[in-house]
Amino acid sequence: MRLTPLLLWIMRLSLAFSIPFPLPKRTVHKSDFLDKRSRSNSDGIVADCIFMASEEGEFTYKSDGSPKVCGLYFIAPPEKLVEIEFTSFNIDCKTGLAVVVDGWEMNQQYFPSPEDHDKLIENRLHNLCGQLTKKTFVSSQNVALIQHLIGMPGDGFMVRVRFMENLQPCNVVSMFKRGLYTVKNYGLKRNCSVSIIYPERIQLLSVDVGVTGHFRQQEGEFGIRSKCHNFIGADDFVEIAGGNGFELGFLNVRGRYCGMEANVGSLGVAVACQHSLVRLVSSGNYFNSVTFLYSNLTADEIGREDPNKCTK
Repeated sequence: MRLTPLLLWIMRLSLAFSIPFPLPKRTVHKSDFLDKRSRSNSDGIVADCIFMASEEGEFTYKSDGSPKVCGLYFIAPPEKLVEIEFTSFNIDCKTGLAVVVDGWEMNQQYFPSPEDHDKLIENRLHNLCGQLTKKTFVSSQNVALIQHLIGMPGDGFMVRVRFMENLQPCNVVSMFKRGLYTVKNYGLKRNCSVSIIYPERIQLLSVDVGVTGHFRQQEGEFGIRSKCHNFIGADDFVEIAGGNGFELGFLNVRGRYCGMEANVGSLGVAVACQHSLVRLVSSGNYFNSVTFLYSNLTADEIGREDPNKCTK
């Protein structure tokens, strides 16, 4: 089992101060996670250990003293970033800690996956304890998380959450089971993923990957290829993956495509797992763009799928 910085800190803390913390194991079930978006009460008080918010506002958490690892998960529309401003903060460093995560962590796995983020994982985690006046963090994508363990009753924090414009969205978590989305690299060398935490059918509608260069616009349709290693833009491709994990190492690739076609039409892949992912890999030599439709699978479709495809 890989230990997150928060869990490592808890282990060190329990040894140093003889605090009777068991090693926390917090399991988040992805299949119904987004269906349980929480709402604070009229005063903005967060009562749930696992709290999900998809709206801007002020949120206050006060600990009841239970030694549990909890989380405030924030999700904005795809074209937004999440700004978290701590307006009040008081957590005793001997009995608690808060970690602001640039992205999401679930079951000791991160989105965006470490391979696809421009920051090292240690630079995406910000440990906080003691007393603060004000401190602000801005996410790199439309999701952010405050993970915390607060052992002293009454300790806690208040945050003001705003959604900011993201002119070039890349990594995205969808809060819906169905929709239409276009992912682009904007000519940059980077990998962009759209995470859908449901079993999904992914249907590619339009693909332009590894074709349109920086200095000339190709004309005509090259068609779609599923074997891209001998294609002119071999380092650029879009892949559809799925699994019960959150990071790339826990997902199985169901299809990989490159080329150019404006009306793909019938190219669809069923992913009957807890997590479906559309990932655009870009070398920076092309303006890549993929438009796809996603819709949830029926119970019968999920039942017909081989469960081994969701594990690795």
